[in-house]
Amino acid sequence: MSVSPGNEQAPQRDLWIPWLIVAGFVLVILVNGVLVYFAMTSFTGLQTEGHYQRGLDYNEVLAGDRAQDALGWAVVIEFDEAGDDRGRLSVQVADKAGKPLNDAGVLVRLVRPVQAGYDMDVTLTAAGDGLYAADVELPLRGQWDLLARIRHPSGNYSTAKRFVAR
Repeated sequence: MSVSPGNEQAPQRDLWIPWLIVAGFVLVILVNGVLVYFAMTSFTGLQTEGHYQRGLDYNEVLAGDRAQDALGWAVVIEFDEAGDDRGRLSVQVADKAGKPLNDAGVLVRLVRPVQAGYDMDVTLTAAGDGLYAADVELPLRGQWDLLARIRHPSGNYSTAKRFVAR
């Protein structure tokens, strides 16, 4: 029995195509699984407390900002590291004319923006010539938000600064 040239079966070279489609779906599922894992395990749970009321009170915040701008105070905030997670926090305050503001109360809130549970309040003491300072020991190195509130008989002032403790 002889095989005619028309009855020969050609080798199938396209059998891998369905497996390529399956591999594509497996890859998409795998990548989505990795993304879901990181999304579920990396959320810190930090959120703004009283967010609804803060939104309603926003006009009062704007009025306070206008009153603060009218004061014209010059406020310089510094954190000088002393090593071993320690540092000196200082706030220099001068009025519109450049005269140092003494007799003020300065309260600083240090906030860890990426981790809850490390926030702390520091009351700065007067060091003369409008300078208020305190030694601070930070529980962790890294990024911190510093929120300063200055209370003086001539007005109140608040400001914020972000710094990195190395």
